[in-house]
Amino acid sequence: MDESSSDGRADAAADSVGQESGSMPQPDSTPESGPGTAEESVTVDGEFDQIQRRWRRRLLGRVTVVVSLLAVVLATARWMGFDLAYLYAHRDNLRDVLVEEMLAPRQLWAQLQGDAPTLVPATLETLAIAGVGTAIGLPFAVCFGLLAASNVTPRVVHAPVRLFLGGIRAVPSMVYALLFVILAGLGPVAGALAIAMGTIGDLGRLFADEMEEIDAAPVEAVASSGGGLLATTSAARLPQVATAYVAWVLFYLEINARKSSVLGIVGAGGIGYPLIMAFNARNYTRVMAAVVAILVLVVSVELVANRVRDVLDADRRSAQ
Repeated sequence: MDESSSDGRADAAADSVGQESGSMPQPDSTPESGPGTAEESVTVDGEFDQIQRRWRRRLLGRVTVVVSLLAVVLATARWMGFDLAYLYAHRDNLRDVLVEEMLAPRQLWAQLQGDAPTLVPATLETLAIAGVGTAIGLPFAVCFGLLAASNVTPRVVHAPVRLFLGGIRAVPSMVYALLFVILAGLGPVAGALAIAMGTIGDLGRLFADEMEEIDAAPVEAVASSGGGLLATTSAARLPQVATAYVAWVLFYLEINARKSSVLGIVGAGGIGYPLIMAFNARNYTRVMAAVVAILVLVVSVELVANRVRDVLDADRRSAQ
């Protein structure tokens, strides 16, 4: 009896210990969210909202600019009398001229053969006008480009020179051609002088911009050794821009070839004269023959210029 009572007391004690151990609090493995985590979440949300607001403002601004420009263009076109309905109603006129006269292969080929004695000399004269005009304007453009560069001359010099170049560029080549026809008479001389004026204005500005982008270290090195303006220009400035200058000259020669093709309209020589005469006579097949000659001239000049540029680039890479 004593043994059974002692066993009962032992079992009761074991149950009591088990209940106490089961009722003891266990450590919580779930991390508590502290104040720092909440603040970080609020900060990220605020930054995201700011980014969205900035994006919306930029988008609204760009849409406003595009719509405003479109409204200005439409209003200007209306003021000019631009009427799509009128153009659509007269579309047959252009189609008849293109299909029946300008782009008729047999008529065009016959016209090219018949006008070859006139078109070939006129095309060569146009090329001569472009080449001579570019050659005349080039040295002046180099000089004015140096004077207009802010890192070469003081402001009292380069500011008026830039203004002068801007004034030259503002006058169209056709106006120069009319003025030089008064001076030199009808013919290619007036056209070459007109091309020269445009070359001075445009290349002078481009040369000045290129000169302002050069590295100042070689210039300072030559100047520290006692070199003056002429020495620093010839030894440190021009060598840095020589390749860029040649590239611009070749590019502008292509532009001058296109300009020269229409100067004959005002009597300045070249293929523009037979072109305007064909227009006046409403001989659109002859007009197309002149356009083909202009196209051949411009494409040929561009191909030669691209080839020269490739050779210069290859020489520059090999020198490096």
